Amino acid sequence: DVSDVDVCRTLGLPMELAGTPKINDAALEKMYRENIQGYLKQGLPESKAVAMAGEARARVAEEIKSLSK
Repeated sequence: DVSDVDVCRTLGLPMELAGTPKINDAALEKMYRENIQGYLKQGLPESKAVAMAGEARARVAEEIKSLSK
């Protein structure tokens, strides 16, 4: 299992997010921004990079939601 503290350390998020619902939003936002940068470095146009990162964020958000039930 991965703890909230592990998530904060790995993603460089503030430790005060550990144990709060806000950690999920912060992790998703970090992933989204990093994905955009990665897609741009691969040479994708910004609009495509933003769209692909948004799709990935939505998929992971749904997975988090289903695990939280």
